[in-house]
Amino acid sequence: MSMDHLFDKIKQLPTIPQLLHELMQSFGDENAQIDKIAAKIAMDQVISVKVLRLANSAALCRGKEVTSIEQAVIRLGFNRLRSLVVASSIIGSFKAPPSFDKHRFWTETFQVATIARILAQQAKEMDPETAFTCALIHNIGELLIQSALPEEAELIHLAVQQGSSRVDAQREMLGYDYAQLGAELARRWQLAPAFVVAIDQQLDPLAHQPVSRDALLIRLAVFVSFAWHAGVPAQTIIARFPTPLAKPLGLDISQLAAQLETLHEQGNALAELLTQ
Repeated sequence: MSMDHLFDKIKQLPTIPQLLHELMQSFGDENAQIDKIAAKIAMDQVISVKVLRLANSAALCRGKEVTSIEQAVIRLGFNRLRSLVVASSIIGSFKAPPSFDKHRFWTETFQVATIARILAQQAKEMDPETAFTCALIHNIGELLIQSALPEEAELIHLAVQQGSSRVDAQREMLGYDYAQLGAELARRWQLAPAFVVAIDQQLDPLAHQPVSRDALLIRLAVFVSFAWHAGVPAQTIIARFPTPLAKPLGLDISQLAAQLETLHEQGNALAELLTQ
């Protein structure tokens, strides 16, 4: 099935709010008007409730209760607030079948995004919140498969249970994988080229020229998250860290091992708050 045929088959393409589109375009824009964007966030009741819940959560609450988006900007910082609003909007854009474990999907996704943010802080010339958002949407293609092709998704799941990799099973069944599909969806959403390229190149970043630094971060964050879930000890993860992927970023991962437990908990907490 070609991608064009798939998108033709979908009666209604998952849509993203205009607010989300503006937020995605504002990454890297030094002239972004924070007060105007905060005012627009405040006009979305559903997102505002989630933002206030996050600002008052046990992980972030320091002092008096936050009761407005303006106060949330002060507590969370604009960049983090923007990333959380993007996350909330993406979650609301897809409707997967009941058989799909949405909570597990988002828990793992937030853990990957949280790890990507920390790695970006340790890398040279990387914006942590852009890295967080790239990692947050790196598997939107998987969401599209689950929501638009539930029968094919079930067959892919069976193939994985029988020993096939998820990427190979998707390519065999559909002719493309979740990264290629996600990049096409990002193009149709008219997201910034940097996001499209990061999603598209994430499975093998070094095979492309020029190399997407955000794609490298996604690949590294997925590696760490997968190993952590598999029960690999933190020090072993660091010892096996993919040096060829880390080298172009100038990463110093010496402190990562001590942070893994905290990152794991942060990902769980974000998923719990935003999927309620």
